[in-house]
Order: sequence, then structure tokens, then C-alpha cells
Amino acid sequence: MKIDFNETQKAAVVSLLIEMINADAEVHPNECAVFDSICVEYGICDDTFSLGRSLNSMVAIDIMKRMSDLQKLATAQLLTRVIDADAKDDDKEIQLFNIICKATGVDVLINAKEGVD
Repeated sequence: MKIDFNETQKAAVVSLLIEMINADAEVHPNECAVFDSICVEYGICDDTFSLGRSLNSMVAIDIMKRMSDLQKLATAQLLTRVIDADAKDDDKEIQLFNIICKATGVDVLINAKEGVD
């Protein structure tokens, strides 16, 4: 199920995805392909993309903090898609993912969800 985001939230997602792509200082073509498909999937227009590129990652995290729980989990899943795109485990990507999850409360949501399953 695809979750809806407003344009500001989409810009925050773009910002965080770009941070994730750049986390290991090596931009892999598969990461770009996944990013492009996410942009199409979520209808991210040029203006929203430009805003996302210009957003400070701390501002993007602050925007994510104010998302609904479902939006936060969906954003975490999108970040995971980018992490998995290059088929290698990178400590910097995992570290960034953990920082984002902890800062936005996604870690608590994931743990609560796992407790229900």
C-alpha cells in the first residue's frame, strides 16, 4: 500500500534519500535507478525535487518527525530500498539509517510492530 505525502513531506523524503545515496561516498547506478523509480512512484515534480535537494538533512528529519506513523514507516522502507539497491552492506548507510530512525521515532515503531507480529 502506497502512503500519501504532501509536497513538503515529499521534499523531506527526497532530501533523506539523497543523503542515503551519498552516505558511502559512492553513488551506485542502481541507487539512482531506485531513487528515480521512487520519484515516479510518488509523483515528485521538479519543484519538489529541487526543494528536497536544497533542504538541510536536519530540517528533513524534523519534517519526518511530524509525519504520521505510517508515513514514517513508509519513509524508512524507501530508505531501505536505496540501501539495498547496490547489493552491499555499508556501515555508513546503516549508521545513517539508524540515526534517522532514532531521531524520528521509527525505531520505536519498528520494535512495536515486531512485537505484534
